Amino acid sequence: MDAIAEQSSLRPERIAPPNDDVRATVQHVQKIALWMPRGIIIVFVAVPVLSALLHGSIGWALFGGVINYLIARLIIAVVTRLFLRPTIRFRYRAAAQTLMRQIDSLPEPANLSISWWQDTPGAAAITRGGHVVITDYDTDYHQLWLSRDQIVHATVEREATVYTDTREGGRLTLGGVSGGLFGGYTFGGKSRSVSTTVETAFLEIRYQLDRNGPVRTCVIPFGEDRRCADEWRATIERLEAIA
Repeated sequence: MDAIAEQSSLRPERIAPPNDDVRATVQHVQKIALWMPRGIIIVFVAVPVLSALLHGSIGWALFGGVINYLIARLIIAVVTRLFLRPTIRFRYRAAAQTLMRQIDSLPEPANLSISWWQDTPGAAAITRGGHVVITDYDTDYHQLWLSRDQIVHATVEREATVYTDTREGGRLTLGGVSGGLFGGYTFGGKSRSVSTTVETAFLEIRYQLDRNGPVRTCVIPFGEDRRCADEWRATIERLEAIA
């Protein structure tokens, strides 16, 4: 237990090489997400506009720049949907599975464990010895071991997102020909909107590694499983260290 107690100090033990691989994966994916749209804008907008200006075609540079920008935005949307998002999903899920395997092999067995890949991958556990173990982007993919006296507060927060689907009804024409001409009358179609509210829950854990040190916050997402988030919060509030 002394070794585990040391891991809850200000500097948690660095796990390598798997966490180095996860860190490298996240950094690589973030670079792709940052530079992919920029590269498309440069190729389809900046280069043609610059070329037109160098040839003295200011009007074409302005008109062509606007047209090429719209085309570039369309290309970015298509590439993001067909390539970027599936790539991020695949690589982040694999990284989350790697972190979960590490959680499963902790020196203390876990009573509760979870992994996630949305935004950035991460994993966490509550051990039988009374520790909360977190490894995610905010910990730079180190394993952070928190004892009960280092946890200041744990709360469950909710975020609501409203999705609206609008459908247009048909139109009815009485009399006349050619869609209501020559005395015909057309009744306007009705639109119908259906709104769906999706609530997602996340657990905020505020912790303090040193006495009088800064209070930091880690966030564990639970998606739509609010009950599981509440169970984690209640478990953390009742943590007791086992010698």
